[in-house]
Amino acid sequence: MIKMIKATGIVIFLVLCSIQDIREKRLSVKRLAVAGILFLIVSLVFEEIPVEKRLCNLLPGMAAFLLAALTKEQIGYGDAASLVVLGILVSARAILGAVMGGLLLLSIFSIILLAGKKADRKTTMPFLPFLSAGMLWQMVLNNI
Repeated sequence: MIKMIKATGIVIFLVLCSIQDIREKRLSVKRLAVAGILFLIVSLVFEEIPVEKRLCNLLPGMAAFLLAALTKEQIGYGDAASLVVLGILVSARAILGAVMGGLLLLSIFSIILLAGKKADRKTTMPFLPFLSAGMLWQMVLNNI
């Protein structure tokens, strides 16, 4: 039952964030905060995870914040915040797998756009839809 609640919450969060990322090229701080609080409540109430593991699950998002700062937001702060929010419910391993899957899909999509002359090297693309696909794949593989 708890796995279904977690999976449903993750999918709803990712779909809503993906839609906003595509339309507005930004993510709502309020939406991220609400999701983070809800995910934290679910995690604290239904899961017995040691504090150190909880902190490790936040590391991919924290690393993304560092990369966002170092790359002058080539990686957006919203993407980093969404990884932190996901880290509340999902293991660091699953997040890293989702990021790698998302990057692979984004690369393939970018190559197709470049080959079709629909984009150039300066074209920006939202990452959340690709992260969502990667996370869905992780959920199927790992039965999150």
